[in-house]
Amino acid sequence: MDRMRYGVFPVCMATLVFMVMAACAPVISQKALDEVDGSLRFVEILADPDAYRGRGVLLGGYVIETQNLPGKTLIMVLQSPLGYGKEPAAETSSKGRFIVSVAGFIDPAIYRPGRKVTVAGTISGKDERLLGEVEYIYPVITKKEIHIWPEERPARTEPRFHFGVGIGIGF
Repeated sequence: MDRMRYGVFPVCMATLVFMVMAACAPVISQKALDEVDGSLRFVEILADPDAYRGRGVLLGGYVIETQNLPGKTLIMVLQSPLGYGKEPAAETSSKGRFIVSVAGFIDPAIYRPGRKVTVAGTISGKDERLLGEVEYIYPVITKKEIHIWPEERPARTEPRFHFGVGIGIGF
């Protein structure tokens, strides 16, 4: 009996450690993260994307628009600093915009405006487009890995308890 009781504790601890480690798994693979230049800031890239061509970056933000073109998809993103777990922070802290170039088709119904994304990729140049009436330079990132974050559900506004007297009848 003692042998069985003491054998359960290590199994429970190993299971707990495994579950904690799985919950902390990164959204971008370690291989892709190893290729990222962590010293490069987004404002530097925005100032002169061509100067950093070929450098690995990790960026995040909010999808503005997804355009499907023959053979590739362009995802326009409002940049946001990455916080805990490499998740984009609030939209209000943005320093600008960038474009993610993805080979093949990406469904714009999934990558719709407002969704949070984190992307690891290489800087492949710039794309000049009109933003309103201003010519805006978008750094273009060629995707190696991309993670779309689950949508946040709005907080419940109804009370979590109900109090009543009598019998409820519904039709």
